[in-house]
Amino acid sequence: LSIPALVVKNPRAVHARVTSLLHPQFLPAPGIHPRAVVAESAVVAKTASIAANVGIDDHAVIGENVCSEAGCVIGRHAVIGAGVHLYPNVTIYYGCTIGENTIIHSSSVIGADGFGFEFDQGEWVKIPQIGAVRIGKNVEIGACSTVDRGALSDTIIDDGVKLDNHVQIAHNVQVGAHTIMSNGVGVAGSTKIGKNCIIGGMAGIRDNIELADNVMITGMALVSKSLDKPG
Repeated sequence: LSIPALVVKNPRAVHARVTSLLHPQFLPAPGIHPRAVVAESAVVAKTASIAANVGIDDHAVIGENVCSEAGCVIGRHAVIGAGVHLYPNVTIYYGCTIGENTIIHSSSVIGADGFGFEFDQGEWVKIPQIGAVRIGKNVEIGACSTVDRGALSDTIIDDGVKLDNHVQIAHNVQVGAHTIMSNGVGVAGSTKIGKNCIIGGMAGIRDNIELADNVMITGMALVSKSLDKPG
C-alpha cells in the first residue's frame, strides 16, 4: 500500500499550522454595532469589528482588524493593537496596552487593582495601584484569567506568552517571552519570570523572587525562592 505522506520532525507543530490554514478563524465583518457605546474621543480603526454591548471609553485606541466580541469593556486611554481578538465579556482597564495579534478569552480581566494593603491603626489601608499592564505581541490568555495592574511600575507580559484559564498574575510581575502557564497558576507580586519557562497547573510562585530562563515548574509545586540557574 502506497499513500501520500508528510514526514516531518515535529508532527504536532505541522498539524497545528496545517489545521490553521484549512480552518481559518471566523471573523465578523468590520464595523461598530448600533448597540455598542463608543466615546467620541476614542479612535477606532475602520477595519475593526465592535460587537453589541461593547463599551469603549474616552481616548481609547482600537487598532486595525481588532475583533471585540459582545460585552467587552475597554477603558480610557487603553491601547488595543492590530489584530487583537477579545472574546465576549473581556475587560481591559484604563491605561493598559495590548500588543498585536493577542487573543484574550472570555471573562478575563486585564488591569484590575493589584492586591496592595498596609495594616495601620487597626485597619487595612489600600495602596493605590497607579501602574498599568503592558501585554506584548502574539500573547494568548485563557478564560477567566486576571493580570493585575502595577502599584507603581507596570505589570509586563512579554511577546508570545501563553496563559491557560484561571491564571492569576499579580501586580508588578514580569513574565518573559514565550513562557507558558497551565490552568490555575498563581504568581505573586513583583516576581520576575524568565523566557521560555514552562509552569504546570496549580503551581504557586511567591512574591519578589526571580526565575531564570528555561525553568520548568511541575504541577502543584510551590516556588518559595529564586531559581537563578537557566534550565
